[in-house]
Amino acid sequence: MEKILVVDINHGALDVAEEYLSYEDYNYSKNIVIWDIYGKISKLEELSSLNGINSFSNKDKEIYKKYNKLKEFYPDLKIITNLKNNFDYSKFKEVIAPVHCPIDVKFKTFHEAVSEIINKKYNDIKSKIITITGVKGKTSTSELINYILSDKYNVYLHNSNKGSITPTEVLNNLNNLKKDEKLSKYDYFIFEISLGLVSSKFGVITNILEEYSIAKNLRTAKVKLDTLKFVENCYILEELFKTYRNDIKSSDIKNLNLNLIDDKTPNLKIISKYPLKFEYITSEDDNHEINHIFEFDKKIFGLHHIQNSILSYEICKNMMNSDDIIKRIKSFELKNRMELIAKNILKNTNPGLNIKSISNSMLDFIETFENPIICIGGDFGCTCEEINAEKLFEQILNLFADSKDNIKYNKNDSIILYLSGELGNQLFDIWQNKKADYEQDGKHLIFKRINGKKIINKKDLIDLRLLNDKNNYLIIYRSSII
Repeated sequence: MEKILVVDINHGALDVAEEYLSYEDYNYSKNIVIWDIYGKISKLEELSSLNGINSFSNKDKEIYKKYNKLKEFYPDLKIITNLKNNFDYSKFKEVIAPVHCPIDVKFKTFHEAVSEIINKKYNDIKSKIITITGVKGKTSTSELINYILSDKYNVYLHNSNKGSITPTEVLNNLNNLKKDEKLSKYDYFIFEISLGLVSSKFGVITNILEEYSIAKNLRTAKVKLDTLKFVENCYILEELFKTYRNDIKSSDIKNLNLNLIDDKTPNLKIISKYPLKFEYITSEDDNHEINHIFEFDKKIFGLHHIQNSILSYEICKNMMNSDDIIKRIKSFELKNRMELIAKNILKNTNPGLNIKSISNSMLDFIETFENPIICIGGDFGCTCEEINAEKLFEQILNLFADSKDNIKYNKNDSIILYLSGELGNQLFDIWQNKKADYEQDGKHLIFKRINGKKIINKKDLIDLRLLNDKNNYLIIYRSSII
C-alpha cells in the first residue's frame, strides 16, 4: 500500500493519523507518515527534560499524550521531526495537511479529511450538526444559536471559549462524547471552526472581511468558500455571495444549497443603535413576507450583532418558530465580547478583532455615546490572523477625517485615544513617526501611550485614574485575556 503523509502536529496531524490508523483498510502503521513540520515534539521533549510535563499548557499536554499513545500502539509509525526545506512528496500517494500549511503541493485539507471521517463514522448524527466559520462573528453566532436552541433542545456547543477550533477538534469532541456514551443525549451539536466548514446539515459563513493571506501567501482567507461543499444547507449574507460569486461558481460544487440572507435596506431597518433594535423582513414557508422586530439586551452593543442575529435566526427557523426565536434573542447576553460592563464602559477583549471590526466598533460608539474616550491595545500572536498596526492607524485617522461628515460628533472637540500593550505601542510609534504627514486628519485625536499597564477592564481605568462619570469609555483589547 502506498504511503500517506499527514502534516502539522500543532494543528491536528496526530488526530487525523489516529483516525486513519483505526480504519481496517489503513491498519498498517508503516503506511502512515506524520511530518512534524514545526518541530513541536522536539520542543516539547526539550521542555519536558528541563521543566517537566507539568510546565506544558493543557493543549500541549494533550498533544504529548496522544503522541506517546500512538508510538506505543504503533511502534512502526514513522514521525519526521526534523525540518526539511526540500521535502520529497513524490513517494506519497496522498498528502493531508491544514489549509494554512505552507507547503506548495496539492493536498487534502484537514477540513476535507474530517468531513470524510464524519460521513463514515458519524453519518447517523450528521443531520444534527451545525458548523460555523468566518473571520469575525463566528463565536458570537455560535453562542447565540446555542442560546436560542437550548430553550427547546439539548445542545452541545464547542467554540473558541471552550478551546481550540481546528477542524480536528470536531472529531475529538464527538469521539469523547461517544466514549462517554453521551452522543444520544444531545439533539444538536454546534461547532465553531477556523478557516472553513466540515460535514454537517447546516453551515454558516459569517463573513470573510479582509482578504488576508495564509500559508506564507500561498492561499487566502477565501479558502473558506471551498468548504461549502461539505455542508447540506449553508447560510451566508447576500453581499458576501455577490463579492465572491465567481469564486463560488469556479469551485463547481455539486448540489450546492446556498441560503442568501439580505441584511440591507429596505429588507432591514435600524430602529435604535442602543439598545439595539431593528426591523427585519423575513420570508415564511408560504413565501409571504413578515416584518419582525428584533431587540437586544442593554448589555449587547454593536451593529455587527445584527448580522449575527439574522444568520442565527435563519438557521434556527428550521427547528423553532419565529416568535420563540425573537424572544430568546431579546434575553441573550454575551460574555467576553463587546459588552457593557458598567453604566459608561463598553469592552471588547476578543482575540479575533481585526481592522474592520475595530473601526466599526469605534464608529458605533462615537455615534451612540456622548463624551467618548477610546482605549485601544492588544497582544500579537493571539491568532493566525495577525493585525497590521499601520493599516489600523490609517483606518482610525480615516474615521475622523474632516470629509467624514457621517460621524455624528462635535469636531470642535478632541477625542482621546489611550494606547496600551504591544499593539498600542506600535500605534503610538506610528503616530510619533508620521504625525507631521497626518496632522490634518489627526487633528481631532489625542494619542496617549500607557506604559507598563494594559487597559482591559474597569479596574485598569480606576488604577490609572482615568475613570470619571462625565465620559463614556470604549475598551478594545485584542487578546485572549478575559
